[in-house]
Amino acid sequence: MPANKPSSPYSVNNNMEQQQSSMRVLVIEDNQDLAKLFCDLLEVMGCTTEMAFTARSGIEAARGAAPELVFCDLRLPGEKDGFGFASEMRADRALAHIPLIAVTGYDDVDEHQRALDAGFDRVFEKPVKFAQILDLLNTYRKE
Repeated sequence: MPANKPSSPYSVNNNMEQQQSSMRVLVIEDNQDLAKLFCDLLEVMGCTTEMAFTARSGIEAARGAAPELVFCDLRLPGEKDGFGFASEMRADRALAHIPLIAVTGYDDVDEHQRALDAGFDRVFEKPVKFAQILDLLNTYRKE
Protein backbone atom coordinates (compact mmCIF):
# COMPACT_ATOMS: atom_id res chain seq x y z
CA MET A 1 0.00 0.00 0.00
CA PRO A 2 1.46 3.41 -0.95
CA ALA A 3 2.35 5.62 2.03
CA ASN A 4 0.21 8.50 0.81
CA LYS A 5 -2.96 6.47 0.40
CA PRO A 6 -5.75 7.37 2.89
CA SER A 7 -6.35 4.79 5.63
CA SER A 8 -10.02 4.65 4.60
CA PRO A 9 -11.75 5.41 1.31
CA TYR A 10 -14.06 7.68 3.36
CA SER A 11 -11.34 9.67 5.10
CA VAL A 12 -11.96 13.40 4.86
CA ASN A 13 -8.51 14.12 6.18
CA ASN A 14 -6.40 12.33 8.73
CA ASN A 15 -6.01 15.43 10.90
CA MET A 16 -9.80 15.71 11.31
CA GLU A 17 -10.01 12.04 12.30
CA GLN A 18 -7.27 12.42 14.88
CA GLN A 19 -9.03 15.45 16.39
CA GLN A 20 -12.30 13.51 16.67
CA SER A 21 -10.80 10.20 17.78
CA SER A 22 -11.72 10.40 21.43
CA MET A 23 -15.29 11.66 20.95
CA ARG A 24 -17.84 9.21 22.36
CA VAL A 25 -21.23 9.44 20.65
CA LEU A 26 -24.51 7.77 21.60
CA VAL A 27 -27.09 7.20 18.85
CA ILE A 28 -30.68 6.51 19.96
CA GLU A 29 -32.77 5.33 17.01
CA ASP A 30 -35.47 2.64 16.89
CA ASN A 31 -34.70 1.72 13.27
CA GLN A 32 -31.77 -0.62 13.89
CA ASP A 33 -30.46 -0.48 10.31
CA LEU A 34 -30.47 3.33 10.35
CA ALA A 35 -28.79 3.35 13.79
CA LYS A 36 -26.05 1.04 12.50
CA LEU A 37 -25.54 3.17 9.38
CA PHE A 38 -25.36 6.35 11.48
CA CYS A 39 -22.82 4.73 13.84
CA ASP A 40 -20.76 3.47 10.90
CA LEU A 41 -20.58 7.01 9.50
CA LEU A 42 -19.57 8.43 12.88
CA GLU A 43 -16.89 5.75 13.26
CA VAL A 44 -15.48 6.59 9.82
CA MET A 45 -15.28 10.16 11.14
CA GLY A 46 -13.20 8.91 14.06
CA CYS A 47 -15.81 8.58 16.82
CA THR A 48 -16.50 5.76 19.25
CA THR A 49 -20.20 4.94 19.17
CA GLU A 50 -22.87 3.19 21.13
CA MET A 51 -26.45 2.44 20.04
CA ALA A 52 -29.73 2.32 21.90
CA PHE A 53 -33.16 1.62 20.43
CA THR A 54 -35.54 3.07 23.07
CA ALA A 55 -35.54 6.08 25.38
CA ARG A 56 -35.15 3.82 28.43
CA SER A 57 -32.13 1.99 27.01
CA GLY A 58 -30.78 5.36 25.83
CA ILE A 59 -30.80 6.77 29.37
CA GLU A 60 -29.10 3.61 30.68
CA ALA A 61 -26.48 3.81 27.90
CA ALA A 62 -25.85 7.50 28.59
CA ARG A 63 -25.31 6.80 32.29
CA GLY A 64 -22.95 3.93 31.53
CA ALA A 65 -21.01 5.21 28.52
CA ALA A 66 -20.58 8.89 29.45
CA PRO A 67 -21.02 10.12 25.84
CA GLU A 68 -19.78 13.51 24.74
CA LEU A 69 -22.59 13.90 22.19
CA VAL A 70 -26.02 12.28 21.81
CA PHE A 71 -28.17 11.95 18.69
CA CYS A 72 -31.76 10.96 19.45
CA ASP A 73 -34.73 10.22 17.20
CA LEU A 74 -37.82 12.13 18.30
CA ARG A 75 -40.29 9.34 17.47
CA LEU A 76 -39.14 6.46 19.65
CA PRO A 77 -41.52 3.60 20.52
CA GLY A 78 -42.41 2.59 24.05
CA GLU A 79 -43.34 4.48 27.17
CA LYS A 80 -41.10 7.47 26.36
CA ASP A 81 -40.33 9.18 23.04
CA GLY A 82 -37.38 11.41 22.19
CA PHE A 83 -39.01 14.41 23.86
CA GLY A 84 -39.34 12.45 27.10
CA PHE A 85 -35.76 11.24 26.75
CA ALA A 86 -34.53 14.84 26.45
CA SER A 87 -36.51 15.94 29.50
CA GLU A 88 -35.15 13.06 31.59
CA MET A 89 -31.60 13.62 30.40
CA ARG A 90 -31.72 17.34 31.17
CA ALA A 91 -33.12 16.61 34.66
CA ASP A 92 -30.19 14.29 35.46
CA ARG A 93 -27.21 16.26 36.84
CA ALA A 94 -24.72 13.74 35.50
CA LEU A 95 -26.12 14.00 31.94
CA ALA A 96 -27.53 17.52 31.67
CA HIS A 97 -24.32 19.03 30.21
CA ILE A 98 -24.08 16.63 27.24
CA PRO A 99 -25.00 18.16 23.85
CA LEU A 100 -28.22 16.59 22.62
CA ILE A 101 -29.19 16.56 18.95
CA ALA A 102 -32.72 15.68 17.80
CA VAL A 103 -33.15 13.71 14.60
CA THR A 104 -36.56 13.67 12.94
CA GLY A 105 -38.22 12.56 9.75
CA TYR A 106 -40.66 15.46 9.94
CA ASP A 107 -40.12 18.96 8.56
CA ASP A 108 -42.41 20.68 11.04
CA VAL A 109 -41.62 24.02 12.70
CA ASP A 110 -43.78 23.23 15.74
CA GLU A 111 -42.07 19.87 16.28
CA HIS A 112 -38.65 21.49 15.97
CA GLN A 113 -39.60 24.10 18.59
CA ARG A 114 -41.05 21.42 20.87
CA ALA A 115 -37.73 19.54 20.62
CA LEU A 116 -35.76 22.66 21.56
CA ASP A 117 -38.16 23.30 24.45
CA ALA A 118 -37.66 19.71 25.67
CA GLY A 119 -33.90 20.28 25.92
CA PHE A 120 -32.40 19.44 22.54
CA ASP A 121 -29.59 21.74 21.42
CA ARG A 122 -30.26 21.32 17.70
CA VAL A 123 -32.76 19.57 15.43
CA PHE A 124 -31.78 17.81 12.19
CA GLU A 125 -34.09 16.29 9.62
CA LYS A 126 -33.43 12.83 8.26
CA PRO A 127 -31.34 12.03 6.46
CA VAL A 128 -28.70 13.89 8.46
CA LYS A 129 -26.06 15.17 6.10
CA PHE A 130 -22.34 14.45 6.38
CA ALA A 131 -21.58 18.20 6.58
CA GLN A 132 -24.00 18.64 9.49
CA ILE A 133 -22.34 15.83 11.44
CA LEU A 134 -18.87 17.16 10.69
CA ASP A 135 -19.91 20.64 11.87
CA LEU A 136 -21.25 19.19 15.13
CA LEU A 137 -18.12 17.17 15.78
CA ASN A 138 -15.99 20.25 15.19
CA THR A 139 -18.24 22.33 17.46
CA TYR A 140 -18.48 19.92 20.39
CA ARG A 141 -15.19 18.08 20.42
CA LYS A 142 -12.99 18.63 23.44
CA GLU A 143 -9.98 20.78 22.68
